[in-house]
Amino acid sequence: MKFIIFHGSFGNSKENWIPWLKEELEKFGNIVSVPEFPIEDWDQLTKNKTKIILKKQNLINWLNFFKKSELKNINKTEKLCFIAHSIASVFILHLVLKFNIKLEKVIFISPFLEKLNTLWQIDKVNETFYKTNFNFGKIKKLIPVSIVIYSDNDPYVGRKLMEKFAEKLNSKKKLIINGGHFNKKAGFEKFPQLLKLCLK
Repeated sequence: MKFIIFHGSFGNSKENWIPWLKEELEKFGNIVSVPEFPIEDWDQLTKNKTKIILKKQNLINWLNFFKKSELKNINKTEKLCFIAHSIASVFILHLVLKFNIKLEKVIFISPFLEKLNTLWQIDKVNETFYKTNFNFGKIKKLIPVSIVIYSDNDPYVGRKLMEKFAEKLNSKKKLIINGGHFNKKAGFEKFPQLLKLCLK
C-alpha cells in the first residue's frame, strides 16, 4: 500500500511521530511519502499581528503544492491511504473533491472543520481551509473507510469538533485518553496505536 502523511499548521515532515511512522511502515514494504507543505513562521506572524500578510500557508498554495509534488505519483491502480494531522484533515476533504482521488482509507488525527478559537495564530493560517458544507455524500464515496483518532484533552481542538468531524464522514472513532494534540509535547514521538490502524 502507499501512504501519504500530511503534517499540520506550522508543522513539517520531521516532527512528532511522522519520521517514526514512515520508517515503521516502510519496514512492512509500504511506500510512504511525506510532503513538506509551505508554512508560515510563528514568530514572524506573532510579531506582525497588526499587518499580517500570509504568503505560504493557504488552501490554494497547499492544493497547488500537492498537485506538483504528489498527484503525478499517484497510481490509480494501487491502494492508497492518507494520514492527516490537525488542519490536514479538512485539507484532505478539499483535496479529494478537487482531484477526485479515490482512497482505500484515511486516518484523521485531531480533525476539525471550523474555527477553533484557541490561538489566533492558528485560526489565521487555517482560515482559508475551514468549511462545513462539503459534499459529504461524494466524499464518503471517495473515502469509504475512515478513522478519527482524538483525545479528551486536546489543548487546541475541542472534543465536540472532533466528534462532529467523525459524524459527518461516518468515521470509526478511537478515543485516546490524555492524548493531547498527539504531538511531541504530548509524548507522541512514537505512535503504536496509529501504526496498528495503518496495518489493519
